[in-house]
Amino acid sequence: MASDTGRRRLPTVLVLDFWDSYTRNVLRLVHQIAAGMHFDGQQEWDCTDWQDRVVVLNVDSLSWESFEHDILPYIDCVVLGPGPGTPHRQADFSWPTRLIQQVGDRIPIFGLCLGLQGLATSFGGTVVKAFAPKHGQISQIRHTAGSQDSRNLFTDVSNEFDAVQYNSLVVDPKSLPAELEAIAWTKDAKGADEIMALRHRERPLYGVQFHPESISSTSGARILSNFFHLALDFHDTASRSRPPSANLPTHILSLSTACRPPPTPSPSSTPSLRYELRTERIESDREWTPQRVFEELVKGRSPVGEVWLDSARPTGLPQYAHLFAPQATFAYSVASHSLLIRDAAASRQVQLPADSTFYTSISNVQQAFRCATRDSRPDGCPPCPIGFVGSIGYEMKDVTLPLSARPCLRINEKDEAQPEAVLAFADRVLSYAYDSGEWAASGLVVTGQLPEDVDDLTSGLGTEEKEWDMWLSTIRQTLASTPPRTPSQTPAPLPTNFTPDQFRSNYMESIERARQSIIAGNAYELCLTTQFRSTLPADSPLVADPYPLYLQLRATNPAPYSAYFHLPSSDLTLLSSSPERFIRIDRHGRADMKPIKGTVRRAPDDPAEDERRKQALEADTKERAENLMIVDLIRNDLLASCTVESVEVPKLMKVETYQTVHQLVTTVVGQLGAGVAPFEALARAFPPGSMTGAPKLRSLQLLDELERHVPRRAYSGVFGYLAVDGSSDWSVVIRTLVKRGRELTLGAGGAITHLSDPAKEWEEVLTKADAVLGRAAS
Repeated sequence: MASDTGRRRLPTVLVLDFWDSYTRNVLRLVHQIAAGMHFDGQQEWDCTDWQDRVVVLNVDSLSWESFEHDILPYIDCVVLGPGPGTPHRQADFSWPTRLIQQVGDRIPIFGLCLGLQGLATSFGGTVVKAFAPKHGQISQIRHTAGSQDSRNLFTDVSNEFDAVQYNSLVVDPKSLPAELEAIAWTKDAKGADEIMALRHRERPLYGVQFHPESISSTSGARILSNFFHLALDFHDTASRSRPPSANLPTHILSLSTACRPPPTPSPSSTPSLRYELRTERIESDREWTPQRVFEELVKGRSPVGEVWLDSARPTGLPQYAHLFAPQATFAYSVASHSLLIRDAAASRQVQLPADSTFYTSISNVQQAFRCATRDSRPDGCPPCPIGFVGSIGYEMKDVTLPLSARPCLRINEKDEAQPEAVLAFADRVLSYAYDSGEWAASGLVVTGQLPEDVDDLTSGLGTEEKEWDMWLSTIRQTLASTPPRTPSQTPAPLPTNFTPDQFRSNYMESIERARQSIIAGNAYELCLTTQFRSTLPADSPLVADPYPLYLQLRATNPAPYSAYFHLPSSDLTLLSSSPERFIRIDRHGRADMKPIKGTVRRAPDDPAEDERRKQALEADTKERAENLMIVDLIRNDLLASCTVESVEVPKLMKVETYQTVHQLVTTVVGQLGAGVAPFEALARAFPPGSMTGAPKLRSLQLLDELERHVPRRAYSGVFGYLAVDGSSDWSVVIRTLVKRGRELTLGAGGAITHLSDPAKEWEEVLTKADAVLGRAAS
């Protein structure tokens, strides 16, 4: 099956995803093979059109019958991906048992983790608990090449190499059937061998217990390449004649869960330009700080609300503050599948079409604005959130991952009325550059006649030319004057009477239940949380105006994603000091995510101790394992929206220092594929993996029970903006006070692994809560 280049043509490959959060990372290994990496500069494959020859499909998108009829005739081999649970349970492994047993003699199969375990159980083997689970831990693997093979799974792989494990279960060597041979092992904590790879003695069936696709595994591309060679060797030596395989047909590629190039679009007419994005630099007295400008020009000016996006802590990159009074708000209810749209004059309910989601509806509006807008901003102007700004709550997972939906519970009418997502539309924004001290005014100006049949969601949005001119005049006059000597408002002490939903003993019990679920193989990591609650006195002025609380929060815990989001008409205020980016996408589609896993309290009065804590965090095995699990999950998430070759990890597990804590942070980047809208990319990665655990879907299901079905709401969702020009920047809602009515809530939690110490995990929860409240160690 060699091509006319003399190299072998890459086989056609089906990768089956068992609702895991790492499976798409296999595509990165194929990309490495296609790029000729890891093979001493020798390109051994013809990888022409390889993305039309390798596809990742969810196991539940197929039945055995549809696989046998619609897929099997077109593929050369199958990779069974990892996943939660055990192959002994039908719900976890389903029809691939039939695949192994009934066609494993004529189609090569390579199992990863759960896939290897399924290979063993399909022939009568048994999967048991490992002596100790390994999740995100790097193990040394040793292998035997096999005396009868000229080529094998570990050809050109060092006899001992490092690979990442994510498993609580292993194949019992005592139960290994005669048909299967162990070909790789690692040592468990007591020095006994654990099976790390298997092969069938006669059939083209192979498997590894470790995760070759992990960012920290070595030799993954080499091992996968060896399997591809073995698959083609098998077909070449089969008794039946077999023509070279063609690229996969459209009906298979259309089921892909990974980003794929869209079909060639048909020519379309040029849309009429009806809006213009404008930015004007504003001369100002240097004493006009963001706080003073917010209080003078934004706060209290609109009944709709007021917003201050505030990079209150320098990060080494250009930082900006953005201030505006919303033109309108959009509150989405999952239950009614509708948007309540409010502006200063009225409100209206818009029922969304049954064949659309909240994400597609807002994305369509953003795309429509982008197509109808001329961007007249000068080069070098700051990024600006002209467009949608707001909160997407954790329960919006029920839209992005419907199988995670909570059971119907009896909740009070006040909770029932709370929307799951609230966005404000910014038509005019004031921006401040911290590095230069310069102000700029930006707006979405209506320049053309709007059609009578304008989309109901865009009706009335944008600022008229006359209104824009008047606003600019007011801004210029104000910032040219001398500001007040002192800000008009001062910080107010944060309440000290916050009470957790789960007290220490209950939370530690939940931690232990989470650990047992992980040990049973149901998850690799679970981000368990609780919320702290306080009620403001009925006569407190903070009930109507919580702004002084934000000033206090900003002073005690400054952060890159600080924000004050006050929408009295929606009874929602977010006071954020989040340090964690979820996803940022520039207007050219370049995306990056920055998960945080690993937090320790600083010792600011003792520099030596502070440095010791920082170095201990960087070297901590448990914290690094937690971070690695989320890094691999995020790579998988980005591969749903980004081109395979663009997904990279430029910074892996680096310590970042904040005013109150040190944290372990990784950066993952990618380029959105053609046709992928920025809000669609957010939806495909939502909710944040750093707040769920892995695998994501199974974690969501388990956490709902562990957290006693209490909604997280805004906490551990995302907050940020989707601009009309396509840029967006979203933070994870942590270290954030959420106010509704008189109630203040503050969420905190941590990643639970089998290594977790319940007492230390509770201490981490208190550390995170205290960092927000400015309290000393509890």
